[in-house]
Amino acid sequence: MDLADEVRALREDVRALTARLDGALAPAMMNTAQCAAFLGMSPDRLYEWRKERIGPPYMHLSARSILYEREAVIAWAQSHKIEH
Repeated sequence: MDLADEVRALREDVRALTARLDGALAPAMMNTAQCAAFLGMSPDRLYEWRKERIGPPYMHLSARSILYEREAVIAWAQSHKIEH
């Protein structure tokens, strides 16, 4: 493989990693589906937690508009960290 081929391969690797990173980052304000994906759970679980008032903090803007702040969700998740 010559230098030009190596550079092309590295550029492709960078593009692939950038795409993965973009998918891993959540927006500052997330709807229920986005928050569930961010936490790796189902939207139904978040719905149940909202009913029980035990999940991450959220903003109830209207009957159809519930938003989660990314930083608040991260703080909530970290507050449930178990140290060994």
